Amino acid sequence: MASGDQAIEHFQIHGWMRVPGAFDRAEASAMRDVVWHGLADVGVQRDAPATWTIERPEKLQQLKAHAAFNAVGSARLLAAIDAILETQAYQKPKRWGAIFVAFPTMDEWRVPASGWHVDANYTSQLSPPKGVQTHALFGDIAPRSGASQILSGSHRLIRKWFEDHPPPAGARSADMRKSLQRHPYVRDLHTEGDRGSRIDRFMNRVEEVDGIPLQVVENTGAARDVILLHPLTLHVAAPNNGVAPRFLLSGAVTTDMHGWAR
Repeated sequence: MASGDQAIEHFQIHGWMRVPGAFDRAEASAMRDVVWHGLADVGVQRDAPATWTIERPEKLQQLKAHAAFNAVGSARLLAAIDAILETQAYQKPKRWGAIFVAFPTMDEWRVPASGWHVDANYTSQLSPPKGVQTHALFGDIAPRSGASQILSGSHRLIRKWFEDHPPPAGARSADMRKSLQRHPYVRDLHTEGDRGSRIDRFMNRVEEVDGIPLQVVENTGAARDVILLHPLTLHVAAPNNGVAPRFLLSGAVTTDMHGWAR
């Protein structure tokens, strides 16, 4: 892979990486056409922003089976997933995820203090991971325009926390989430505060904790990029303060249900 955020080493250190141009712009456009057609059925019109009144429309998931979305699973993307999972076998998904559209909102853009989550067992394997999450961008996503926020480095923080604070046998996900929120950095991330101060601390600075560089970053990019996330990487939805809808297909590849098959 290439250098920077496109490298496997970047994934291992930060818990995410970018696969640029995993599919092409024409394929991304075809995916948007499918979604706009579905939105038209509920009165949301592509060329009439006055109809964009629901920030996050629902009832789109029946569209994910459309053949247009198969383009996400390109040879380029599969090669990156193979490299991350090393020699582990996995089954290529029949569907590349759920559709998430976020229309522009007047809500103030911020680093959320709630909603941060992982989609894996908190004690899932660190390296190689037992899966990878796929965030396929089928529309351009600019900063502060609805991109998911990622706590870069959090996969390593979570692994270390539960090595140092093993959950009791039979602990539920909610119990482990509460345990993790005792970590000072994670506790602060979940504490409401001045919007500007939170942006400055969590997004504009890198804090090193136990040798792990932590920083909140936005899942921005071009239509056709796919962001790969370690299943232990904390992430959250954020407001869209841009001028266009945010289009995202969120899915996963897993070898053991991200640690739940135990």
